[in-house]
Amino acid sequence: MTDSCPACGLVDQVQHVPAAYHGGHSFFRGQGPMVAIPAGESVLFTSSQVSGVSMTAVARMLDPFPVRRRIGGFFAAAILLALIGLLFTLLPLSVQDDPPPGGAGSQLIAVVLMSIPAACVFASVGVLVWLAVKRVRANARQRRGIPAAQALWGHGRFCHRCGGVFFAAGTPGDVPAGRLLEPARFREVVAVAGGYDR
Repeated sequence: MTDSCPACGLVDQVQHVPAAYHGGHSFFRGQGPMVAIPAGESVLFTSSQVSGVSMTAVARMLDPFPVRRRIGGFFAAAILLALIGLLFTLLPLSVQDDPPPGGAGSQLIAVVLMSIPAACVFASVGVLVWLAVKRVRANARQRRGIPAAQALWGHGRFCHRCGGVFFAAGTPGDVPAGRLLEPARFREVVAVAGGYDR
């Protein structure tokens, strides 16, 4: 039995959310354009295979999976900054080779001043590592919440006429049943059910 849309009251354009999502994916494969490549006195002709997935706007709006945030950039930047910081640690050593005029006190001040760039770079490395760890924890929380979010997501119905989503009668949990939701609001409700809305 199909539930009727709470906005228009009709059933002919209502579709189960997983069906609307999966039906909005098209897989394609084909032959790319012919390319001529000079090879000495002759010419080689080659073409490439083209393949991929196209997604409709409706499928994109109903996507239940949270965007997985990447962490590789944080670690690459942290390693690069750590190497730069190691180079900056050589600056205080250069002051010790040729002591400035003024005795031991001015030499200590020079060493402290020359150590500031290295300390700033290593503090930046610490911030980048902290951000990467925070993102790793957020990704883990998302992975743990996906089964609960998908369970609720599967109870949704999409009305193609109204462009909104509603939950079927008898949907478990604390959901706004009987109301048409914007797809963005529907995804928020699903994210809350998965616990990765933060």
